[in-house]
Amino acid sequence: MAGGDSSSALDLTYAKQVRPWLELAEDLRVLSLDSTLAVPQICVMGDESSGKSSALEALSGVPFPRGSGLVTRCPSSPHTITADSPEELTSIISRLTDSVTRNSNGFSREAIVVRLTSDEAPDLMVVDLPGIVRTTTAGQQAMVIDEINAMLGECLSQERMIILAVIPAKQDIATVDILERALRVDAEGERKLGVLTKPDLVGPGNEEEVVAVLTNVRKPLKLGYVMGITYDEASADEARFFASHGVFSRIDSRLLGTERLTASLTTLLVACIQEELAPMKRQVEMMLARVRTELRDIASFGMAATPGDRQKLFVALAQEFIRHLNDCVRGEYRDRIIVVNTSLRLYTRALVIFQELQSKIVSSAPPRFRDEHFVENLALRMEALRGRKLPGFMSAQSFYMFIQEFIDAWGPPAKMAAAQTRALANEVVRDLIGKIAAAYPALREAFEHTGASILEQTEDEAVKLVEGLITRGKDPFTINDFIQVHINKLRYDRFEAAVETAFVGVGQGGASQPGVQGGSWEATKQHVAMSIRNWYRDIHGVSSAANAEDVSAIIEAYWKLASKRFVDNACMAMPAWSSTTESSGPSAGKLQEALYRLVHDDEKLAAFFSEDATIVAKRANLGTTRDKLTKANTSVANIQGSRKPLPSKAKSSSSKNQNSPCVYVKIQAGAQGLGLQLADENDKVLTRGFRAGSLAQQSGVMLGDVLTEINGEPSAPSTTAITRTLLRDPQATNGAP
Repeated sequence: MAGGDSSSALDLTYAKQVRPWLELAEDLRVLSLDSTLAVPQICVMGDESSGKSSALEALSGVPFPRGSGLVTRCPSSPHTITADSPEELTSIISRLTDSVTRNSNGFSREAIVVRLTSDEAPDLMVVDLPGIVRTTTAGQQAMVIDEINAMLGECLSQERMIILAVIPAKQDIATVDILERALRVDAEGERKLGVLTKPDLVGPGNEEEVVAVLTNVRKPLKLGYVMGITYDEASADEARFFASHGVFSRIDSRLLGTERLTASLTTLLVACIQEELAPMKRQVEMMLARVRTELRDIASFGMAATPGDRQKLFVALAQEFIRHLNDCVRGEYRDRIIVVNTSLRLYTRALVIFQELQSKIVSSAPPRFRDEHFVENLALRMEALRGRKLPGFMSAQSFYMFIQEFIDAWGPPAKMAAAQTRALANEVVRDLIGKIAAAYPALREAFEHTGASILEQTEDEAVKLVEGLITRGKDPFTINDFIQVHINKLRYDRFEAAVETAFVGVGQGGASQPGVQGGSWEATKQHVAMSIRNWYRDIHGVSSAANAEDVSAIIEAYWKLASKRFVDNACMAMPAWSSTTESSGPSAGKLQEALYRLVHDDEKLAAFFSEDATIVAKRANLGTTRDKLTKANTSVANIQGSRKPLPSKAKSSSSKNQNSPCVYVKIQAGAQGLGLQLADENDKVLTRGFRAGSLAQQSGVMLGDVLTEINGEPSAPSTTAITRTLLRDPQATNGAP
């Protein structure tokens, strides 16, 4: 700092107001969450040799290494905390810089974090970045420029990063690169503050230009500029320098000095923390929920030290596995493990295979029963198979032969479906045991191997069942009246088509359509009657064509019946599929029996419950992260709002009920207000609910609280006023329920 008495940047009262917010940010950093949770902080940026490290030294009291050229070769992050004993860290920082840059071409993105406790240090968190480099010097590689630009761009793009632009006072403000870079990411200027350094080096006659920049006339910034002296040898006492300077002594003192800069930065940092508190809380809660889910997925079942303990644990895991597997097979998705992991929904995924099987069976039908060539070809084949029978009698042998030929086409797609179902069931078994016993690789392997063996057996059984279904399908049988109903429907449809064809022919051969002038109704009737007679003779007469029409109708009707029956029975025969008469699927039952045979082999059980070292390490890391996030969530919740009793005078004036004391609640309102649902009851404004993410609820407002005062003014029992004041006015942040 510049001097003894002026080194303290904040008085005691101000420190008490801002300290909790800065301590919150520091707590989050101590928890090492800054890599995943962007905590507001100040980033010092500027050209190389612009006085960044010197300015940082003036702010923090940490004597950073200084010199010409690229002195800062890696980020430094001093977190200063007011206490009673300062430390000298120059040589330590230099050694650490050499260490982290030794294997990275003299430059590194690894940050040196300095937590300084000193009675002269303000409560600040600042990051010092390497200066902007435009050309390399001897010993520097060209890639240094790109690396520094990438680092600066990364920090600039962080919305919770306050930009402290360090500018030598003697430099032409129009040529300052860092201001242009900051403008691209902060067009509104909400997080950009300029600091003019090295005013002692400003030449005579150039002071007015510096004053124009400092007073925000030239190159104005929304947050303005502050000018401070640095630790250059030319100036030992900042206050004396400004007071004795011919030009700078006339400038508003609020724009001068490290103390003023520190106060401005602290105010800006606290405001940023307050504004970002709600988003940070939501982010912490989401991260915490994610970590808890991951921990639950790899939870340990405890130590199984004795053979008896291992047997009990194995049986418990086997029962849990079989229970979930049965739910997967039956399509009962109630347990969380199946709800969350959609890949375990075996029934739903198998339906896709079954629907594909059904589609293939339907597509195997004869080339369209309604195709005219089908009946013609059928008549030719029936004639070729004609044996000793009287005219007018249909050949049952022809029907059986055609049905057998069509049903044979069902075998390959059904066997393919069996193989696909087995592969799917294998996948579900693997994923399910992986979720239940993630920490035990040997146990998972045993379950997977046993499951694969059982499913292979059930696939063979399913193929045999499919072959049996095909064999039975070739021997036509049914007591279902579907076939005769369908035959009658087919015949009626054909008759209806013949009638339509007869009327389409009206108007040809000398007859005219009814109602048309010159036409004859009698001629129309004769034409239609003749057409119907010809159709009836062709279809129902004694001929090969007539027999083929009858057989085609019967074949089509029976094929539809048999194909539906086959698809249902084939799907029920698939591997791992559940029987409606059993509490568990046949495969699951066999798998359970096979697993229970392992319970008496203690050597295998001991190997089963040897945890995966990777899982153990991951669980430990997740547990540490969970604890950190829990503490972070608590820290955020504790500071988000304050609820404290009002003075006794306020109590007596605003509360008639001594059993319901008044409290004062201070809340930072968000873009959507406080999120309160209020109601007028008996001339009082009561809290009746909260919207999602209500800042008021997070700050301690409770259901039933009576709102008596808003921002120091009595609250009127008017819905309009409540809406305007609490939900739309961003300044309405205080209330007294």
